[in-house]
Amino acid sequence: MNGTTVKRFVAVAAVGLTIFATQAFADSYGQGVPGSTDDPVVTKSYVDQQIQQMQGGGGGGAARLVVEELKPGQTMYGFEGTEFIVRTGQVVSVPGVNGDGLTDLTAGADLRAGAPVEANHLILIARSDSRGLRLAPQYSGVAHVMIRGSYEIK
Repeated sequence: MNGTTVKRFVAVAAVGLTIFATQAFADSYGQGVPGSTDDPVVTKSYVDQQIQQMQGGGGGGAARLVVEELKPGQTMYGFEGTEFIVRTGQVVSVPGVNGDGLTDLTAGADLRAGAPVEANHLILIARSDSRGLRLAPQYSGVAHVMIRGSYEIK
């Protein structure tokens, strides 16, 4: 072998070794080959579906706000994780079956049985144990409540 052939052989070997080392390094840090099980290729619709599921969409309207009218004699019950915002009217809290109150996130307070719920305060239902809202006894109008999550009106 002459000097030029040896230099070419060494250069080709160096390039091959570099490619091998780079691939081994990338694989060892979880950056597998695109499309493999370590690095799958997904479609935009799949990603959109996963995002919607994480936001609670598709099951009971958890991701969107709805506005309901609360009339005299009705009680609005929320389930675990439901949020209420009273927009109009005079409303009081309905405790859970064990007497637990509603969480007023705006005021940082626990609203016990019959406590007035201030307008535009964010109310959280901690458990599915019959907590909710009803009109104040002295109030004869209707109330409008924004709701995010599962609820029922009885």
